[in-house]
Amino acid sequence: MEQQTKTGDVVKVGIERVAFGGEGVGRVGGMVVFVPFTAAGDHVEITVTETKRRYLKGKIRRLSVPSPARQQPLCRYFTACGGCRYQHIRPEEQIRIKQSQVIELFERIGKMPSPPVREIIPSPRPFHYRIKADYHLDLQPGRSPALGFMDVMNRRVIDIDRCEIVDEPINRACQTFRRDLASGRITKPRDRQAVWSADTPGGIPEVITDFRVPRFVTRTVMGHRLRVPYRGFFQANGALLPRLVAAVVEAAGPTGRETIADVHCGSGLFSFFLSPAARTVHGIEVNGEAVHCARWNHREAGLANAIFHRGDAGEVLNTIFVAGKKRIDILILDPPRTGCDPALLAALAELRPARIVYISCNPATQARDIRCLANQGFTLQYLQPFDMFPQTAHIEVVALLNGSHPVSRRENEGRDIF
Repeated sequence: MEQQTKTGDVVKVGIERVAFGGEGVGRVGGMVVFVPFTAAGDHVEITVTETKRRYLKGKIRRLSVPSPARQQPLCRYFTACGGCRYQHIRPEEQIRIKQSQVIELFERIGKMPSPPVREIIPSPRPFHYRIKADYHLDLQPGRSPALGFMDVMNRRVIDIDRCEIVDEPINRACQTFRRDLASGRITKPRDRQAVWSADTPGGIPEVITDFRVPRFVTRTVMGHRLRVPYRGFFQANGALLPRLVAAVVEAAGPTGRETIADVHCGSGLFSFFLSPAARTVHGIEVNGEAVHCARWNHREAGLANAIFHRGDAGEVLNTIFVAGKKRIDILILDPPRTGCDPALLAALAELRPARIVYISCNPATQARDIRCLANQGFTLQYLQPFDMFPQTAHIEVVALLNGSHPVSRRENEGRDIF
């Protein structure tokens, strides 16, 4: 009888692939084993750290034979900081991994054989692409403050002096913030601190610590200046953002006759670029500061055909549109990583928009939700992945689904929606 592998055992593993989430996958005695910070083709000696009924987990003890896909990580905090998972893997291999992961997730979770996944769009910048960083502060009495990001186990703050995926001016601003913190100039620090890069080349990064009144920043997207809550959500990869916006507008395909709902609209980024080619746009967002920004952005641009509703997405859709028997032709859906709740999915089934454009940074929950929508009669047309987060395990995916009554997609001749 084969001896059972136990926690603490040292075993040899060949890594076959990298799973969604960033862990390498191999086998030990017929059991699947997950090993972080490995690459397909690695042969490693590991210490087993966790045993479950169906799988094991381990950590590298020795890299016996390195994969040809490996490279030297740029960051000295790599494997300690929980932000990056792929710095040890060459950029072209990262792209291949993420493409394969989207396919696998939609096959396994979405139960879709041969899902229609387009070629992933890479980031123009593999490093220093983030235009915003959210730092954690560990403020223990009698100790110097730790400023950085959570560790790989999400248990403690890793104190760092630079990050290789944020825009370089953010690193300099973080050093200034650290000095001000140590000198006592910042008297009431919070446990989280956002730092935004400058909106224009050569500008000064924005570091705000006083939130007694709402605070906002300005971001320029494709020549348009948009107001965003300082502590709110905004797409982090400024270099790839125009391609993402263009993909969403193309998938939506408005002709000027449609009513569009932008669900989880944030500061109205997609609404802003869809409004010129829509009859009416309804934005739905739970965050009050984001709703304020969405209204501001449209008003300042002279866009008068957008209405923004503050509230839970499912409740607003069911109360205003389902109960009110109001039609939605195109629906933009950009939920948090957890995906859509049952009330929202039920509302979509009732409303049956002709097209749904579903944007997600978590293709696992996206695949789950799209399976639910497919069961209600929607048809997945394609999946367009974006590498919005190089060096990390995250993937952005734009999905287009058609309902049972497609809207005419006539050419939008002479109309400049940007």
